[in-house]
Amino acid sequence: MTTHFKNGVTNVVGKDGGSSVFSGIKQPLITGGYEQEQAYQDDFNKYNASDYETVTSTGGSDFQLAQFAGGWLRQGDNAPAAGEIQGVAGFDVWNFNANKKWMFETSMAITDVSDLNTWVGFAQNGYADSDTLPTDGIGFSHLQDTTTIQFISRKNGAGVSFDMLDSAGGSTFTMLDSTIATQSATVQAIPANSVRLGFAYQPAGSEIGVTANQFKLYLNGNPVGVQAATTVPDDIALELNIMGAHKGTNANHLVVDYFNTFQSRVAGTGVSA
Repeated sequence: MTTHFKNGVTNVVGKDGGSSVFSGIKQPLITGGYEQEQAYQDDFNKYNASDYETVTSTGGSDFQLAQFAGGWLRQGDNAPAAGEIQGVAGFDVWNFNANKKWMFETSMAITDVSDLNTWVGFAQNGYADSDTLPTDGIGFSHLQDTTTIQFISRKNGAGVSFDMLDSAGGSTFTMLDSTIATQSATVQAIPANSVRLGFAYQPAGSEIGVTANQFKLYLNGNPVGVQAATTVPDDIALELNIMGAHKGTNANHLVVDYFNTFQSRVAGTGVSA
C-alpha cells in the first residue's frame, strides 16, 4: 500500500524553537506537491564572475574568490584604499509579495569588524556601496565603528530596522573579528566568529498568532525577534547582493559561507517558519 503525502514532508527540525529558518520547507523541494518554492542556494564551492550581473571591484589589489573548507566567498583587499568597495550582485529576479512567504539565511564573518561596512541580502539594481543603505532592499547591514548587525527593510529610501539580538529578549548581538584557523588533522581552515543571519517573511494569517505581515528574524538558527513589515520594497525587482566597503587601509575581508533563499510560488498557506 502506497502512502502519499500530498503536501510534502519536512525533516528540518526547530519549527518554532530554533535550528533553522527553513524548518517548514517540504521535501522534495519544488516538486513537493501543494506548495512550491522558488529556490536559490549557493555554497560557494566555486566563484565565477560571469554568474553575476554586476561585480564591483574598485581596488588595485582586491579579489573575489572561493576559499576555505566547506566553500566560502572571500572578497576584500590586503591593502585597500579608504572607501574601496568589493561586491557581487545577481540578477533582478526576486519580487517581494505581501501574500507569499519568503525565507533567507546566510553565514558571514569579517576580518576587522570596526573597519568594514557590509550588506548581505537583496537590493535594487545598481546598489554598489555598502557605506550607505540601499534605496530599496531587504537584508542585513553592518556599519563601521560598530559591532552590531541590523535587519533592514526599505522602500524609496525609507524603512524599518531591527538590531539583531543574541537571543530572544536578550542583548544586542556583538560581532567579533574573524581569523582563519590553521589546518591540522583535526582542525579545518574556516573563518572564526561567523554568524548565521536569517529572516522569514510571514503574511498575516499564515501562522497561528501572526495577525499582521511580519519578518521573523533568526540568529544562529534561533528566532530572536520580529519586525513588522510596514515598509517593504514591493514595487521594484531585487537582486541578491553581497557587498563590503572599507573604512580605512587595514587589510579586511568579508567572507560568506552560503546564500540560501526560498519564496513561495503561491499565496497564503504553505511553508511554515
